Amino acid sequence: MEIIFKLAGIGLITSIVNQILKHCGKEEIASLTTLAGLIISLLMVVNLVQDLFNTVKTLFVF
Repeated sequence: MEIIFKLAGIGLITSIVNQILKHCGKEEIASLTTLAGLIISLLMVVNLVQDLFNTVKTLFVF
């Protein structure tokens, strides 16, 4: 449940910063912040999937 709140927080912060930057006329930087938020979220998810695979691997080792 904690990871869902973290991902939602990253998405919320990214969207707010994106809208502020677009309003100021900085569309290029807004796109970069959106990309950075996406990369951070994906890294968090990849880390969780890696932990899941390690847990499953240790569960089925004889």
